[in-house]
Amino acid sequence: MAEGTHADLVQEAEGLLNAARLAGEAWSALSPKTRAARLREAGKALLEEAEDLAGIVHEETGKPIAEALSGDVLGLADVFNYWCTHGPGYLAPRKGRVPSLEFPGKRAVVEREARGVVAVISPWNYPVALPMRVMVPALLAGNGVVLKPSEVTPRTGAWLVERLRAHLGPVVGLMAGDGSAGAALVAAGPDMVHFTGSTTTGHSVAMACAERGIAYDAELGGKDVAIVLDDVDVTRAAAGIAWGIAHNAGQDCASIERVVVHHGVAQTFVPALVKAMEAIASEIPDLTTPLQRSKVLSHITDAIDRGATVRTGGVPEGDAPVPPTLLQDVPRDAMAWADETFGPVAVLEVHDTEEALVAAANDTVFGLGCSVWSKDVARAERLGRQVKTGMLWVNNTAFTGGIADLPWVGRGASGGGVTSSPESLAHMTRPRMVLVDKASASEPWWYPYGETLEGLMRAVIERHRSGGLFATLKTLSALQARTKVVSGRRDDG
Repeated sequence: MAEGTHADLVQEAEGLLNAARLAGEAWSALSPKTRAARLREAGKALLEEAEDLAGIVHEETGKPIAEALSGDVLGLADVFNYWCTHGPGYLAPRKGRVPSLEFPGKRAVVEREARGVVAVISPWNYPVALPMRVMVPALLAGNGVVLKPSEVTPRTGAWLVERLRAHLGPVVGLMAGDGSAGAALVAAGPDMVHFTGSTTTGHSVAMACAERGIAYDAELGGKDVAIVLDDVDVTRAAAGIAWGIAHNAGQDCASIERVVVHHGVAQTFVPALVKAMEAIASEIPDLTTPLQRSKVLSHITDAIDRGATVRTGGVPEGDAPVPPTLLQDVPRDAMAWADETFGPVAVLEVHDTEEALVAAANDTVFGLGCSVWSKDVARAERLGRQVKTGMLWVNNTAFTGGIADLPWVGRGASGGGVTSSPESLAHMTRPRMVLVDKASASEPWWYPYGETLEGLMRAVIERHRSGGLFATLKTLSALQARTKVVSGRRDDG
């Protein structure tokens, strides 16, 4: 683990970045297909040790083996297969469209270049899935990567880097330690930082990157909402929302923390949800860290002190795990309504109209995900699109974090970063435009300026405005007149 003064940590980070940058020069010189082949072999090797990896995740986080396998390890198969199969095509240069009338004899391409070295600062709640869905496309794009895993899950992070280095070499590095190690890694000057974690820390990292001119991408907190309409399949929705509240002990940025229910179904749905939450209580482990447990309990007690009704769960006795908890009549200024809880706790509201349901869903600074539950899919989609989030699920929730082709993206305090999908490559790479001119004549917009240039510009504007053969012929005539001027055959004006 990284130790010492800030200067010592920065020096260590600089060494890691320099090593990854040096190795990255040879790595980025390989074709995307060659990099994909190397990464595919690395992915196969990681999956051969899936049981060992799941065991380490279980030991470090406390999550059940089933969740370690489904929430963390299983995603490795899709992330490697997806990017190694489709990634080279996404990275291929694209032809740029150059208007041939105004700019004859020219062709252009837009290429994607690696940024250099990407620093990946990753949390403890999904210590495999979250860093790997960033690292694999970053590496495929030709970048070096230095991972700073959470100090809560150091063995998982070290395991991943060790296995990747065995196949890819020093293009992958590990910066171990707590938040001070992450701060040193940013200060050492990577070419890009991807941060996953709390909104507060994410803002601090963003400021540090801005001061240094470092590209920054962030996946931050959430306060996801489930909207339950009056035509819902009560049994299925109750089971799905209970899972959405309690999976990974609620330690998921996209866990359901708010449930807004149409009054027409509240009398049947709310008891069904309570029953579903109570049925899974014995399967929910305690929070991963004492600090997180303390935070979750403070949200519950604050809500109760402010008059909330506990429909199920609540403050456990002694050291028992925090149970799946549903709180009703929670004031809007309570922590459980306003702040990310990051535990198996949700607040419940009942409303009379669709408009009120949407307004309640939008009453947050966060904007990660929303799920809408209804038998009328078109109705659910219509309402869901009115909620200001980066992701919308109809009759399901959250599981798409393990699907590599679908973007994971938020708004507002949830951050504007993108992981997974081709859209994420806009952050992993820089575009480079290359234009080649085969024309031999002087350009019509070159000096000398004068009436013929003004006439040409007006003709081009008119052609774009009205179109048609006459406008095109007028443009060609103006272009011919202008070409004579810039080629020196007569005076302008």
